[in-house]
Amino acid sequence: LADATKSTIYRPSITGPAIKVERTVKHDPVQKRSSTAAPTKPRAARIDNDRRRTPASNRNMFTETARYRDVILVFVIVLLLAGCLPDQVCGRAVPHHRRRGDRVGRLQNATLTNAALISTMAQLGGEMVLEGCQIENFGPTMFGLLQGTDCLTLRGGFIPAVTFNSHALDTLVVEATDLSVFEIVPSDVPYAKLRVLHITRNALERLTPAVASLVGLKRLDLSQNRLTYVDLDILSRLERLRDLDLSVNRIVRLDASPDRQLPGLRNLWVSYNRLRTFRAFPGAFPALDTVRLIGNAWSCAWVDRARADIIRHGITAFGADYDCPGERQGGLCCYDDVASEDEEQHEDRLDRFTTNGPEHDDLALRATNRSTPAVGVIYGNVEIFL
Repeated sequence: LADATKSTIYRPSITGPAIKVERTVKHDPVQKRSSTAAPTKPRAARIDNDRRRTPASNRNMFTETARYRDVILVFVIVLLLAGCLPDQVCGRAVPHHRRRGDRVGRLQNATLTNAALISTMAQLGGEMVLEGCQIENFGPTMFGLLQGTDCLTLRGGFIPAVTFNSHALDTLVVEATDLSVFEIVPSDVPYAKLRVLHITRNALERLTPAVASLVGLKRLDLSQNRLTYVDLDILSRLERLRDLDLSVNRIVRLDASPDRQLPGLRNLWVSYNRLRTFRAFPGAFPALDTVRLIGNAWSCAWVDRARADIIRHGITAFGADYDCPGERQGGLCCYDDVASEDEEQHEDRLDRFTTNGPEHDDLALRATNRSTPAVGVIYGNVEIFL
């Protein structure tokens, strides 16, 4: 099939004239025809053909990607021109009541006998954190130096008394300072700026009626204290209040007048107290969404009524009691109207849960009195039952 042809080439010689060399080359007719029929195209032509062969969808995808990139770039430029620079807060991924950033003043393990140091710290930023400090009374003089401060946190140390007097603070947190007295200075102008008040893990036994002047409150957290009685009527003026946490106290009564309501309350926590009934529930809370009721000594008659009210009003009840010396109805432990030995054991358990003192062992193991014994682990203020 292949024919042989001779080709003549001239190879140059270094010392003499060119040398003629003949060589025989076999040609494939098929290859010869194909090569002559489809000559090689220039590189630019091949690139154009490749572009024409690219699907239109891919070309559109590349165009859209470039377009989105340009839009994002323009958006960033607009933000920069609007003044949202790094030293300003344009958005936060932290709770609404806390404005963290580089404008935070911190003071640790200091004993304060005057307000001079507070005045120096207040100039550092919009949030101040005092940790492990010794202050006999954080009073009006110190609050008066915090006109440029939004959030104040008192954590640890020893601050047994706080006398609130500030129209500038947005958030006040008093945590584990052995606080037993919280008072509010009377004011002709209501305290409308304070939105968040946390007094937790302290020795507070009484809620001052002056809290009614904190008309701007949205969240009130009084958990893990020593409250025994709360009059909900003093909170009825707080129309903006959304969250109320009274859990882990020693509350035996929560009273409210029939004509008084907390119209804006959405979330209510009264778990781990000593409540037998809660007459104001749920009529005093027309907008209530969620409630926590576990860990109390409820009357079985009240539990029956409350369960029906929860279903009728569409309220979500979180949590359930599992270690019940008495009966268990609707996820809550309940007891007969007459106090029994089981109820007294339940109150003893609450005492261990709410007491913070060195006389109690940090770690203890005990068995419950259920028909199927379970082992409980108590570590500090936390109980876990298996």
